[in-house]
Amino acid sequence: MPMRSSPASSPAGSGGAQAIIGGRRLLGHLLGRRSAAPARANEGDDAAADEARPVALVIDDSPIARMLMASILESFEVDVFEAGGSAEALTVAAACRPDVVIVDWTLRAETAADVLDALETRFAGGLPPVLMVSASARMPTDLRATATLRKPFTPRELYAALTVAFSGKGDGAAEA
Repeated sequence: MPMRSSPASSPAGSGGAQAIIGGRRLLGHLLGRRSAAPARANEGDDAAADEARPVALVIDDSPIARMLMASILESFEVDVFEAGGSAEALTVAAACRPDVVIVDWTLRAETAADVLDALETRFAGGLPPVLMVSASARMPTDLRATATLRKPFTPRELYAALTVAFSGKGDGAAEA
């Protein structure tokens, strides 16, 4: 179950409409990668989108950073689960199968590498795409991330990084 419920009404203004359109494009990228059941022919687009909403696991030791990322992701019609570190991430991952893991490089007592080590034991078939975020100017080059993103970032930059992560063709860096 998501940590935060999705908004019932669509966001107001043209920025909200762009986020919803972007979210549907992101959903299209995901559906190409995940093994979801095909939508029934008689159902509308909204019903099919509700059936196969992508799931993100956001791991950051800052509750404010998690809240901001979750808010942006929810505007893209992505269900969000949150964790503050590897122990919490393992518990959350047991309840959901995320389509993407978004993890901060530097956590209080560990690094993203520690979190990914723990999650690899949970996902026997391999980790889903990983988006590494950091406020640090220098991140190690030996990352298991499909894409990276420097804090602070805009929703457009997050979207671009997710697109790189889901394409599986990233070189570890996302361009906005």
